[in-house]
Amino acid sequence: MLPVIKAGASLSIEPGNYTEQNPNAGEIVTFRRDEGLVCHRFYGTIRIGWRRYGIEKGDRNRIAGLFRLDDYIGRLIAVDKTDSSELIKEVRKPSVFTLFGGLLYERFDWIRRELMK
Repeated sequence: MLPVIKAGASLSIEPGNYTEQNPNAGEIVTFRRDEGLVCHRFYGTIRIGWRRYGIEKGDRNRIAGLFRLDDYIGRLIAVDKTDSSELIKEVRKPSVFTLFGGLLYERFDWIRRELMK
């Protein structure tokens, strides 16, 4: 999330589940990924089959990614005593190519992990 959040910054997260908090596009959310936690900007949800996913993208990432809504931890409310409203500036929607590339990457990564089992 550079340049908004510096590496090693102290973060305050309001815990909750997705249905309770229903984050808006542009908010920074926290979710589980592999064995750690990730804070990225939230862009909305998408349904693939019978499961819904959140669309996320780090500010410096080239492509968007997906996370399972079950892995949602909460929303970011402060960084190093900075009010979270300063973190939500003008949000540019990612292009269709950015989102589509992220979806393809996530799907291929999932297939690769399934084949490795």
